[in-house]
Amino acid sequence: MNPSIILVILWTAAIGDSPEAGYSSAVPINDRIYITANHDGGSTVFCLNAANGQPLWTYRNGPAWPEMFAGTRSTPLIDNKFLYDESPHGKIVCLDTATGKRIWSRNLLNDYGTPNTLYGRSGSLRIEGDRLFTQLGGERASMLCLDKKTGKTLWLGESTGNAAGYGSPVLFDFEDIPIIAAMDAKGLFAVNRKTGKLLFHFRHPARLDENITTPIYRDGKIFITNGAGSDSKLLKLSAQNEMVNAEEVWTNRLMSNAHQGVVLRNGLLYGATNKRGGGFACIRWDDGADVFLDRNIVRGSFDVADDIFFVLTEFGEIVVAKPAERNFDVLTRLQLPKGSTGQVYTHPVVSGNRLYVRVGQVLYCIERR
Repeated sequence: MNPSIILVILWTAAIGDSPEAGYSSAVPINDRIYITANHDGGSTVFCLNAANGQPLWTYRNGPAWPEMFAGTRSTPLIDNKFLYDESPHGKIVCLDTATGKRIWSRNLLNDYGTPNTLYGRSGSLRIEGDRLFTQLGGERASMLCLDKKTGKTLWLGESTGNAAGYGSPVLFDFEDIPIIAAMDAKGLFAVNRKTGKLLFHFRHPARLDENITTPIYRDGKIFITNGAGSDSKLLKLSAQNEMVNAEEVWTNRLMSNAHQGVVLRNGLLYGATNKRGGGFACIRWDDGADVFLDRNIVRGSFDVADDIFFVLTEFGEIVVAKPAERNFDVLTRLQLPKGSTGQVYTHPVVSGNRLYVRVGQVLYCIERR
């Protein structure tokens, strides 16, 4: 370990009213922090003072999610002076970030006949220009595009016939075609993000339809993975007559990532895996070859800053590490009080020299020195 890196807890904040308050990450913006939690029977948006974690305002975005893995899921999205949040029950709300005043709201389950998922709506929203995107799922539509200022429906994406997945969409352009892609319950799909036309669906099912990890796109190829005992694939895209085809390039059976996320750095893919005893895996983008599996870091979610990985393991330990040729070099560790009856699934967030980590109903503000 490198003793020059020290993690110091500056403050903690109680968010929500039970250990299973939620899984959404913190969003630090200037002197405020936004996060959600189950609170007083509601799926609640919190605005906190970044100096001390004290609440400035709250907004109840519909009922709480009390069922399997109780708590909020989606991380709020901040766009200029507005906050957008999607509850586990599919209620989207636009709030004024300064006051918490509601601007507009939509209910996906009621307004579009969208079926909910087993574990509740979990993907985070996406914005491009004046348009707001979210995955729908079901027989009516695969994706939804709203006017971010009014909540008005702009288009409904052609249905794949499958329920929604749990991850977030990715936006990119390929051969001058504007694309938004996401994992639904049975695989990867893509629609034209100007019109909602379905471009392709590539089958990649998971146990209990647990397609959770957000795809990664680069240079005409897209990486997908799921963690229910499955695998990872790289797909090559081709276009003809404004339609797109996805063809498998390789399959890797080491990287099997559920919700923790995967990142691409210098031609290498890094992420947690549940294969071969679990740990953190590294594989090559070009050919899918295994590079290493490091079992010294327990599976978990992470953020990356300056090529340093800030990992929050499923058991509430913070591990700061740097990737090396055959493993990770651990720089420091900090075990947090568990604070929850279940495993920790929240993604940590690095902002400047601060790290925001959520364990159940407790948000930690940690300074790295």
